[in-house]
Amino acid sequence: MTFLDATYWLSSSYALLTTQGYQKELAMFFTPTSLTDGLLNDLTEQGVDFGRQSFMDPACGGAAFLAPIALRMRAALKKRGRTPLQSLRHIERHLSGTDLDATLCELSKLFLCMALHDDIQKTGYSPAFRVRQTDSLHGLRTCFGKIDVVVCNPPYRKMKAAELDPLRETYADVIEGQPNLYCLFIALCLRLLRAEGHAALVTPTSFLSGQYFTSLRKFLISNSVIEHIGVVSDRQGIFIDVEQETAMTVLRRRSEKGRSQTSVSVVSSSGQYRNVGKCSLPSDGAVWPVPRATTDVPLLKAASATAFRLSDYGYKVRIGAYVWNRDKRPKFETQQDVRKARAHTAMPLLWSRDIVPGRAVQLDSVSARDGEHRFVDMGDKMHSSVVSSPCVVIQRVTSNDQPRRLVAAAVSPDVYRKHGGFIGENHVVIVEVTGDKPHLSPTKLASLLSTYVVDRNFRCISGATNVSAFELNQLALPDPQAVKDALAEKVTMEEAVKRAFNLSDVAGPAN
Repeated sequence: MTFLDATYWLSSSYALLTTQGYQKELAMFFTPTSLTDGLLNDLTEQGVDFGRQSFMDPACGGAAFLAPIALRMRAALKKRGRTPLQSLRHIERHLSGTDLDATLCELSKLFLCMALHDDIQKTGYSPAFRVRQTDSLHGLRTCFGKIDVVVCNPPYRKMKAAELDPLRETYADVIEGQPNLYCLFIALCLRLLRAEGHAALVTPTSFLSGQYFTSLRKFLISNSVIEHIGVVSDRQGIFIDVEQETAMTVLRRRSEKGRSQTSVSVVSSSGQYRNVGKCSLPSDGAVWPVPRATTDVPLLKAASATAFRLSDYGYKVRIGAYVWNRDKRPKFETQQDVRKARAHTAMPLLWSRDIVPGRAVQLDSVSARDGEHRFVDMGDKMHSSVVSSPCVVIQRVTSNDQPRRLVAAAVSPDVYRKHGGFIGENHVVIVEVTGDKPHLSPTKLASLLSTYVVDRNFRCISGATNVSAFELNQLALPDPQAVKDALAEKVTMEEAVKRAFNLSDVAGPAN
């Protein structure tokens, strides 16, 4: 095992040996060496000078970035003819880190000593590394605008109201709804930078599209140039006990308006970058469409030119309101049970697993699978949770490993004839008709959402496993009239979408 791999596993071992609640509270999940190396190489590509500039990590953990940065600083200084003593003193002045956990701060200092052991032994000089315990969101105001390069894997978890209140004034321009902790850390990293300084960040991809990151996206476009976004292709095995899509982003704090094009790469778990093209990022807080493959680039270019959304098709989006393990209303496994109980206001319940692409959803009057109940007594058949309009339903939780992110099907008209409607469990997304005549029937809309082109487009704007109403409402769709015209020529829905998007050269899914 290399020295840097060993530091990663020692830090991770400490985190795992703390209580689970403490580890999650401080979000102690560290960056693997392969990704660290790839991100620092990216900084080099952007012109960062490890032998001259100052570096800081405001969530330094177990020195996942500090130790490899120190080694690169030492190599750059040696190349310039600096003596070991000069190098140690330079690194002592130009490298710093902070963390909330005192033990991790001490580990970071020890790992820095190990990284520079040869020079320390030769010179007898022991640097006083500037690594200190502090709450970075509160305690670094004196450093604002003074750092050349900030590198960080910020902690991520939903923030509580009590911890958010004292931060509202300082971070008002990025706080929206219930923000994630890493949202504020991204803003902090940018504020620490000098003009034209760089920030390199390892974060979840949810900031690219999440509703509560709208203000952050506006803030980043207004105050930085997004030089490069690398999307890690492997969700599993990147962070211990965490499964998520990861973004590796390089920003430059700008002093004047910068370019609108951002380079995008797919990054392997071994830290290898593969460029997939460039994209334009909207400045109004809308989702950032980021290609995940080279074939996505022409698709996103075509999609960015259209103004059509689900609302233009005559549909609106909502999430199923029934939470099975919280709702206390009477529930039944079969319609026979409903009759016995004389539950005249009971409604059928639609579960996520009822949704099968290409097949209309039929809610049987018998029990759902695995003992799930099928009916709930709402107390009123006109309850706001009851869906009585024709609609498409979509599985709310999917992953990029699945063949489809949008697993969609139309609800059979039989459901409305037999029961007058249904209620959706909260892992179901409901796309319902808003008027008398939508541009496409629910069956055809489900077919459109299931096409390869639309699914790829959604993958490029979705940074989480949840299929959110916010993202669906922003999903760029082709002109509905162009789709209808193409379908009138008896082509498949896949071909109709390609024609409407003018994407005849885009390949479909691999067989």
